[in-house]
Amino acid sequence: MTSNVQATHPESGWAARADDDGSATVLVLGCLAVLVLLTAALTIASCAVLVRHRVEGAADLAALAAAESIGMEGDPCAAARAVAAANGTTVTGCQADLDLSGRSGSVAVEVQRPVELPIAGSAMISARAKAARLPP
Repeated sequence: MTSNVQATHPESGWAARADDDGSATVLVLGCLAVLVLLTAALTIASCAVLVRHRVEGAADLAALAAAESIGMEGDPCAAARAVAAANGTTVTGCQADLDLSGRSGSVAVEVQRPVELPIAGSAMISARAKAARLPP
């Protein structure tokens, strides 16, 4: 035999029932679900930011390698492609603006890298960088 006992708080008139057992468990489980979803979202965002930083670093290095090769033998964009490939990216754009002597100028490089993010799927991350070599 079960009894449905109710006790009333004397000041507020709020009634506490004996069949409220387990309601805190549901609340805790709901909070844990929200916490897990928030952690997953932050993990995905952190992965995306990390890849973006790596691609930006690869673009900077490729532009610097291209600028360093200005005035030397060869194409500055070939140096950019080699450095970008070593960093796991692909050069999608390279423009060298050289002066008349060919010993100074600037190089603008754009690189990209495909990335597979958990839950969010695949994306293409790209970055641009520009570097110059001043006349001697």
